[in-house]
Amino acid sequence: MVILERWEKILKYLKQNEAASVEELMEAFNISRSTVRRDLIEMEKKNLVKRVRGGAQIVEDEEITKEIIEKIFVTNKEEKKKIAKKAASLIKDNDFIFIDAGSTAYYLIDYITAKNVTVVTNGIKHIQKLINNDMDAYILGGYADKERNLVVSEDAEEKIGMMNFNISFLGTLGIDSIGGFKTNTLMDVNLKKAVIKSSQRCYVLADNSKFDVRKFYTYAKLDELTVITDSKVNFFDDRLRIIYA
Repeated sequence: MVILERWEKILKYLKQNEAASVEELMEAFNISRSTVRRDLIEMEKKNLVKRVRGGAQIVEDEEITKEIIEKIFVTNKEEKKKIAKKAASLIKDNDFIFIDAGSTAYYLIDYITAKNVTVVTNGIKHIQKLINNDMDAYILGGYADKERNLVVSEDAEEKIGMMNFNISFLGTLGIDSIGGFKTNTLMDVNLKKAVIKSSQRCYVLADNSKFDVRKFYTYAKLDELTVITDSKVNFFDDRLRIIYA
């Protein structure tokens, strides 16, 4: 099998599966480990794939930019606001809260009516809105990634591990029956897992567009969290607890 033909087949395989381990590619194309690794290195240099530990994933067709982030915030805006309002009704006076950098969580801030609450977030837009709404708030320290609207830090999960939240609200890039709740970076996985562990109650805010969507990383199984979503969802799995807005 010539190199270009092999690359084409590897790309097709990754597009179908979103990601693959070195072992999977070895078996699929009957090639050696060294050949797979060499191919992935060269393909990454040409921005065809992204290497991850133990394998590779397809490069997203659309680069994440500020414009894309802005688009995310206005997509399904009315559904997100309904979800946010329902989520806010679960917050009690004096609660210590975590709100992640998702767009639905951003709308949640305007619906908080409980008194004397304290909010921790990793969202740049979110901390600005919390301050504007005169709420007690903390932002996790680290690098401010303006393109993705969040603060990233290698020790974020350690900081979260020292906190105790009464209630937390997470976003997700996808929910599917096979893996559960999805995201696209290992750093986000670690942060979300730390939040879940430090929370008495933890909810995922997800509009209908997030269901039956697969991403590379799983941060929680279906039966571990409760989803707050809109009435347009057509997803059924006995393991998943759903609250409709």
